[in-house]
Amino acid sequence: MPPPIPAVRYVPPSFANPYPGRVWSTITAFSYDTDLELTRSIEAVQVRKGEDAEYVVSEDYKVSFALDAERRTIVVPRGMLTDLSSVPRITRPIIDRVGPHLEASIVHDFLYVAWQDIPGHGARDDDRRFADELFKVAMAEAEVHSVKRWLIYQAVAAFGGSAYRETDEQRYIDLG
Repeated sequence: MPPPIPAVRYVPPSFANPYPGRVWSTITAFSYDTDLELTRSIEAVQVRKGEDAEYVVSEDYKVSFALDAERRTIVVPRGMLTDLSSVPRITRPIIDRVGPHLEASIVHDFLYVAWQDIPGHGARDDDRRFADELFKVAMAEAEVHSVKRWLIYQAVAAFGGSAYRETDEQRYIDLG
């Protein structure tokens, strides 16, 4: 008989509010500032149910950009659970879960859950629009082919609303 598997602890990280908090018009000068480090963790598989829920951001992941010429930084916190790029199985022959869009997907995933850890914030349409637009700019910086970038962005814009508004109790794990 295998040994018992340790319980997973949910630990919401502390991070700066990644959303603009004001009216904005343009995102430019996007850069990936640190390497994306992922871990495949048995604890993550146990916490999140489903075939794709099996990776954890193992180190803080930092990106920066200009928001109407003001330099901004987003840090995706260590311990965030991810299913990589959320791509329906039927579309994977065209757009897979892993590719040049992966790093942008991780930032986008964080922006889709971060509001839950900001006291009194709530899911705001302006913040979702920011997440989607930043995703598009990040994919361009990663040189995702323009057709794939357009397809991915259109899918997120059309179908991401329920994923954005849905609360996710198990979005981070404690990596110790």
